[in-house]
Amino acid sequence: MKWIVFGLVIVVIFIVAASFYAANFFLSVALFRNNKWYDKTGHKMMNPDNFNKGTSKYDLTEEQQNQQGEFFWQQEVAKDHWLEIGREKLYSRLIVSHPDSKKWVICVHGYRSYGKRDMAFVASKFSDQQYNILVPDLRAHGKSTGNVIGMGWLDRLDLLKWIQEVITIEPLAEIVLFGGSMGASTVMMTSGERLPKNVKGLVVDCGYSSVYSEFGVMLSSAFKLPAFPILTIANHLAKRKVGYSLKEASSISQLAQNKLPTLFIHGTGDKFVPHQMLYENMEATKGVKESLIVEQAPHLSSFIYEPDHYFDTVFEFIHRYC
Repeated sequence: MKWIVFGLVIVVIFIVAASFYAANFFLSVALFRNNKWYDKTGHKMMNPDNFNKGTSKYDLTEEQQNQQGEFFWQQEVAKDHWLEIGREKLYSRLIVSHPDSKKWVICVHGYRSYGKRDMAFVASKFSDQQYNILVPDLRAHGKSTGNVIGMGWLDRLDLLKWIQEVITIEPLAEIVLFGGSMGASTVMMTSGERLPKNVKGLVVDCGYSSVYSEFGVMLSSAFKLPAFPILTIANHLAKRKVGYSLKEASSISQLAQNKLPTLFIHGTGDKFVPHQMLYENMEATKGVKESLIVEQAPHLSSFIYEPDHYFDTVFEFIHRYC
């Protein structure tokens, strides 16, 4: 009997030690900018659709959109705009194509990406509707400094500063916040803060409901590991390692304070952020809400799969409610 108890204790110790190692490794991969394993292997595991490009009509559409975005990004009126917050220096692209317009959009990119890659084409479509544009690189992304990835939770505070930057430029600005992937969750998490009246509405494309839930999906789908007890341990470690817990970084809890009109978008083919999270986010918000579901579209690809329907829906929603 003693040997059985001893054996069980050894097994429990091994499981706990392995779980602590896995939790620490996962946080290092997921929440720190400079991680060689993520760059070499992790990215392919966590978002495989980014590496399955071919010559389908969708790939050709994406290439055309990227070319349009590149041309828009490089136009003469586009300027680099910097913001210093504490020790960090944050970058954005400021494009005031319509100086007499009061309409503004802030476009926020996704996880481990940067503004130009995710949002240049989207910004060009807003410019066609007479919007002036601000596209930030979130901290620890793109040209912005920093090493800790905020997953939207830390970034919500930076987005508040970017909103104030726009208001400084144009005090009567009517601002729409547009985000994709982690950028969508950044916008949703910002929605629970006290926003100036200049902010009129939100458009969020494939955002997760909370960092805790999203990391649970990643552990299961990409790493083939159980969420418990690894995620429970990671949640406690994160507070010490990056300054926030995975559970507090919640779009749902912040949307519960939101009264702004919000359009939720998601593709059913999303392997990175399950499209079911859209319904959780929609249920949480207190403002006017509508949704756009794009069948079979992978992560942050709905405007590639159905571009006309996508942008018609976005601007009809904005014109109706914002």
